[in-house]
Amino acid sequence: MIWNKQWTLAIIFLCWTTSSYAQEALFDLADRVIDLFSGEIQRSPEKPPLKWVVAPVVAYSPETSWQFGVGGSLLFPSSYDSTRTSIVEFALRYTLNNQILSSPEYTIFSPGERFIHRGELTYRQFPQFYYGIGNNTPAGNEELFSYTTFGVEHLSYRRIIQQLYAGLGFRYRATYNIELIPDGLLDQGDLEGAASYQSVGIDMGLIYDNRNNAMSTTSGTLAEFRQRFHRKAFGSDFNYAVGELDIRHYWQPLAHRNDILAVQLYGYFSYGDTPFIELAALGGDMIMRGYYEGRYRDNHLLAGQAEYRWHIWEKLGVVGFVGVGDVAKHLDGFSVPDLKPSVGAGLRYALIPEENLNIRVDFAVGQSTNNFYINISEAF
Repeated sequence: MIWNKQWTLAIIFLCWTTSSYAQEALFDLADRVIDLFSGEIQRSPEKPPLKWVVAPVVAYSPETSWQFGVGGSLLFPSSYDSTRTSIVEFALRYTLNNQILSSPEYTIFSPGERFIHRGELTYRQFPQFYYGIGNNTPAGNEELFSYTTFGVEHLSYRRIIQQLYAGLGFRYRATYNIELIPDGLLDQGDLEGAASYQSVGIDMGLIYDNRNNAMSTTSGTLAEFRQRFHRKAFGSDFNYAVGELDIRHYWQPLAHRNDILAVQLYGYFSYGDTPFIELAALGGDMIMRGYYEGRYRDNHLLAGQAEYRWHIWEKLGVVGFVGVGDVAKHLDGFSVPDLKPSVGAGLRYALIPEENLNIRVDFAVGQSTNNFYINISEAF
């Protein structure tokens, strides 16, 4: 989800350049502004109130240029101490790259967390750059293509023992209105998914999750593996499979401070006749920040990152992060000399402190590239 960039940058800049008294006044002003776009909905006396945030969207990322629209979050705190806060997020955005983006998503915890339900709806009209397949494609390959996609995903997990869950779900995605540059790289006829298609598949997952907060974690571990199978027998136009591995750990390295050290290992593995849009794509605002999303594409992706989050004062914090990653055609094609670096820093402002929900502003540098991001909630 995205927050208003102009307010955020103004608040952060002024807080760093004024006196302590002025800083307190500016934080109070920021809280008042945020209060205009947030609130609570009372439920029955035995249940805590719902919390909501709805606001205009003014944001920026290298894939979209400037974005304008509306976004929000609805938080469902539980009356059970053993149940984390559920969240529903939504956004509708138009970008200066003539893109339309809508991606409502949800994570719902049942009472006592016997079940976890996760899913999302996706709608995109999305011009995007393509650079070819492989981990060494030149920037001169850049060509624009566009497509429209609509998708639905849902996965329900059931607890097996303690924090270990097994899940089953489905995935549907229709991709159409694909426009390519005549005689360009994508118009050679050797890639799956260069014409309209649909993907239908089943989704299976195994997850260990003892994080204290699903949105902005400060302690705990997440280890998740998901495997999706798309088959013509289900109605899909292609037979292919995609596996995702996501391992994260968070802890406080200094007992006398609230600083957080977070690490992540991520893998994406595709097999079969995978449409090129769904191949592993390096870059974006979540992992391998600094690279345009899809700057490098291939069957498989391996990436890791570490981020240190300093709490500076009141609701303000800063972060520093490093990462490495690459794509490869085969699993034995990864090599240490080819790994691409990602280094950056950012600012944080606590939007809902009791839920650890932050506005984040990041600047990242990669191999011959750099990019700027603003978003709500941490990258991982």
